[in-house]
Amino acid sequence: MEADALSPAEIEMDSFLSSWFGPAKSSAKEIGPEFDWIPAGLKKWYEITSRWEIPVEGVKRLIPPSEILEEEGKFIFLMDQGGWAWSFDLTEPSFIFEAKDDEPWRRLNADWSEMLLWHSFSEAVEYAPFTQWSSNASAEAANEVLSNFRKVSFTDSMWPSPGWAFYIADGMVADAGPSKWTPDSFSITVGASSRESIASLNSPTGIEWLVRQK
Repeated sequence: MEADALSPAEIEMDSFLSSWFGPAKSSAKEIGPEFDWIPAGLKKWYEITSRWEIPVEGVKRLIPPSEILEEEGKFIFLMDQGGWAWSFDLTEPSFIFEAKDDEPWRRLNADWSEMLLWHSFSEAVEYAPFTQWSSNASAEAANEVLSNFRKVSFTDSMWPSPGWAFYIADGMVADAGPSKWTPDSFSITVGASSRESIASLNSPTGIEWLVRQK
């Protein structure tokens, strides 16, 4: 872990979710007894997702319990459009596995709670009220933008590609990593809860930002 990185354990889950997805509903969608075979950690995902209305068809797709199918001994519960998938194994229900396309399943070190926070971060970045992004920032420019944030030392997931990380600041979240479109450049996306937050971002010249407001 980097010396200045923020541990996920230091982020209060309820406060983070409330700040990005609104207050929690008083009730959650119940998971019926027919799904008692699903790991308890994943059941908690479904409960929290429904209470805070975290997108289930967002950056990644959270598969409904009734649609979870076995594939070579693994049960896939989360997917994205880029060929990534996350699964569990009934013989090791405390662990989460990930793979891209036809790669072998790789066991992650994070527990279910940390993975839910990691998943929620990716949805918060993309579904923030105010979002700006660039796919061709220089390393110097990316570092200057990210100097406004603290890196979150999340799980060893390789999604969406090696070298990517998440960051948090007051009223803002971000992700960044090597650009797959421009060699020696970086992609960076900043999501903000308010126009004031994103306007206060210390952004260097030379970055060609694309901007979206919901």
